[in-house]
Amino acid sequence: MMDVVNVMFVGMTFVFVAVPLVLKSMDGTRLPVAVARLYAYGKITGGAKPSGVLSVPKRWYKHFYAFSLALSLMAALALSDEYVAGAPWPSAAALCRRWLWDPVRRPKSSYSSAAASTAAGMFVLQCARRTYETYHVNVFSDTAVGLWYYASGYMHYVGAIVTVLAEAPVAATSGEPQSSSAWEPVRLAVALLVFAWAYREQWRANVALAEARKRGGQVVTHEHIMLTGGLFDLVSSPQMLTEVVLYGAWYAVLWGGTGWKYVIAFVWGNQFEIALISHRWYQDKFPNYPRERKAIIPYIL
Repeated sequence: MMDVVNVMFVGMTFVFVAVPLVLKSMDGTRLPVAVARLYAYGKITGGAKPSGVLSVPKRWYKHFYAFSLALSLMAALALSDEYVAGAPWPSAAALCRRWLWDPVRRPKSSYSSAAASTAAGMFVLQCARRTYETYHVNVFSDTAVGLWYYASGYMHYVGAIVTVLAEAPVAATSGEPQSSSAWEPVRLAVALLVFAWAYREQWRANVALAEARKRGGQVVTHEHIMLTGGLFDLVSSPQMLTEVVLYGAWYAVLWGGTGWKYVIAFVWGNQFEIALISHRWYQDKFPNYPRERKAIIPYIL
């Protein structure tokens, strides 16, 4: 199962990172309509509207965030059924373990129960916040995203959560990998601090993006506005910078695992690509766009 997930992430990196780069270098007017709709992405593709079955409204992103929250809660319950020994636990936890964790678990673990539990908890926090944001904070325009991108959200969260579960140890007291060491608490603590910073800054960026389209709490425009303040003074896409940092923190937590590098290759490739294209779009749209502002990495890129 784990090999299938790794292959899926390699395929997604090709389909959602490499292929769009090639398409972006081509004359968009000469692309087949079906291809253009599959790879539509909001403002980047000229604000195209949803059309047919190959593109969907960008606001539909809220669907897979709600799905990811439910799945991450199930993963946390599955781990708790194993690691919270002797506690009176709901039968749902055993059910989640039986149907979600047991089928994907590898015979040999790659990290400790503390690392697995921390990673699962981080998923619950991130998915909960993103679900709340997409339902109650974000202001979505009527632009379209390709069906590919919409489907990739479900594929990504299923794959990422399965990756965490697959290499987790069977018990908190046995089956721990030899690589678990005295420095692990320090590594986990530092990773959580980095995660907390990125978590807070991503929230601030998403709130700022939404508030820029409102007056007195009411949405007054769906136009994109040049923002300033905070990370917006440094990069065009703070929400993507923080996503890169969040997944880097997960990588530190799951240090020693073999599957997360495939997850991070997809996420980082996707975020860097969209951030660079968005940065170019902002520069073209706003003649007075700050020249010192970078796309995604402050002072560098």
